[in-house]
Amino acid sequence: MSAFQTASQQAVLPVDSGLASRFQIEVGESVTGVAQWMQARDFAGFDLYDMLNSPYLSGWVSRRFPLNALCVQAGKRWAGASARKFLRVPESKNPKALGLALAAFCDLARCGERTQPQAQYLKEELKRLSSPDEPYFCWGYDWNYATLRSTPLTAFGTNCIATYFCASALLDMHEVFGDTEARQMAESAGQFIVKRLNRSIDTPRHLCFSYTPDDQTKIVNNSVLAGSLLARLVYAGGSSYNELAKRTLQYLVDRQRPDGSWIYGEWRWQKWVDSFHTAYNLMALLAYRDATGDHCFDAELQRGYEFYCSSFFGSDGMAKYSPRSPYPLDIHSCAQAILTFCAFDGADALPRALQVFQWTNRNMRNADGSYAFQKHRLWTNRTPYMRWGQGWMFLALARLKRRLLNSRGLASAATAGSR
Repeated sequence: MSAFQTASQQAVLPVDSGLASRFQIEVGESVTGVAQWMQARDFAGFDLYDMLNSPYLSGWVSRRFPLNALCVQAGKRWAGASARKFLRVPESKNPKALGLALAAFCDLARCGERTQPQAQYLKEELKRLSSPDEPYFCWGYDWNYATLRSTPLTAFGTNCIATYFCASALLDMHEVFGDTEARQMAESAGQFIVKRLNRSIDTPRHLCFSYTPDDQTKIVNNSVLAGSLLARLVYAGGSSYNELAKRTLQYLVDRQRPDGSWIYGEWRWQKWVDSFHTAYNLMALLAYRDATGDHCFDAELQRGYEFYCSSFFGSDGMAKYSPRSPYPLDIHSCAQAILTFCAFDGADALPRALQVFQWTNRNMRNADGSYAFQKHRLWTNRTPYMRWGQGWMFLALARLKRRLLNSRGLASAATAGSR
């Protein structure tokens, strides 16, 4: 068995050339639908954590703990678009959503589509929405956030995860369009990670970056994604970050459990395991290996991939949130599953991606081409959140379209025609 094939016995669809052609049409229609939905709204929309943006809640409520945290959780769990409109929550632009869309347009360019104007527009928006009062390019979310369990966030205050996804998309833009300013922005984001984030763990073997410059969190996926970005920056001609990157990966693999899983973080209330954060770790391991050529973590990657495949999916391609229960069935889990299977090259990877795509379109797609937030046992929350749902599905579908072209040997020719 190769290092990138799963030991799971779950049945998957075979993909021959005819089936790949049919799927290419279906995926193309879906990616066009969600792209048009996002562009028609100028990439602005609601977010599941944006309740404190309401003018009725942005005053004393937003400053009163734990009332502010309870409002945020109520907005996530029960309130949809109607409640947000009633509370006059504005539709706004989330930098991470813009980064995901930028990465998607880069994938579509690799498929032969002429998307440089859209990419240029999103790059300018990322410049405009970079976190204020910071010496480097870095990004946060467009809402104030309060929580009972982790670091509070201020609107557009910077954090590692948002910065990672924006900077990664900018590196994609440099690779696809040769945009030197995009690379310089990504390099600046790398400086932010190295110089502004705290090092919650810093030993000769391990490095763990904090979530924001104001905390000392030990969140596994957060730190390893930062490390994988540093590894890509080395590949892109940036500073020599190899040693820092490898220590973040070592921190990840040394915290892998015997079954191949990872917990979310080291605080006692962060001991859960979920599908998309598990996938973040797998993607970081792949990105590091691809950027450096270092295969020393392949055994851990294989074990993590086998756990992911065997723990988070139904036989019909349903992507579960946690190993113990499928509910809530979350659009982020679906999108990340497609992205993850597109990244692996085992014989089962593309068929798995297509199964998840089919299940997602049957169960989570709205009539207008957008995607619902969550499906519960007895009801479905069809709110089309811009970042959590549309941004992720746009990127997943664009990546799947590219992967299908690669499977037919058409990607390199399509990329050459996209500029």
